[in-house]
Amino acid sequence: MANFGNLDWTDGSMSVPGIYHILYFIEKSKITAWPTLAPAPTSASEEVTYVGDFTLDALATWKTIDCIDIKTAVISEAQGEIRSVSSNNKLTIKTSLTNEEATAFAKLGNNTDLIYIFREKTSGKYRVCGSEMFTTFTRTTVDVGSDPTGERGQTIEVESTDFMPFPFYEGAIVTDDGDANPSV
Repeated sequence: MANFGNLDWTDGSMSVPGIYHILYFIEKSKITAWPTLAPAPTSASEEVTYVGDFTLDALATWKTIDCIDIKTAVISEAQGEIRSVSSNNKLTIKTSLTNEEATAFAKLGNNTDLIYIFREKTSGKYRVCGSEMFTTFTRTTVDVGSDPTGERGQTIEVESTDFMPFPFYEGAIVTDDGDANPSV
């Protein structure tokens, strides 16, 4: 049974585009167990929200990316043929960094299957880019700039196939500084 919900709009409401400036990422190889989708969802929310936490290797933590939120884009596009349609989830993450950490991310991230979590501004909810079944591709560009009023930094392009646009996630996000989502 499909769990469609109403797509209602309340006059006077505001839909704030974008995401918060902190994103989280981890190597897929450090995830020992994934949260799951509800086996028998009874609502639209249950249809698209992971249940449980990501279980990580001992000592593994989610790392952070401090992005330029107003230049970071999040887009999901349908792909495939009828009865086999999936989502091509894309992140374009802009940072101001070209230091050693940013360069190491570029070197390693281009050849590592990474999973990302970001937080929407309007809802405040976390969403996942990357799936257990498909490889996540990360491509980085480092630009040290050319003129005093120009821009320098790193652009991180992420593409990941999933069965839906960026599943919602309510579980723990354990970072080097503790749980970034302590409300769970």
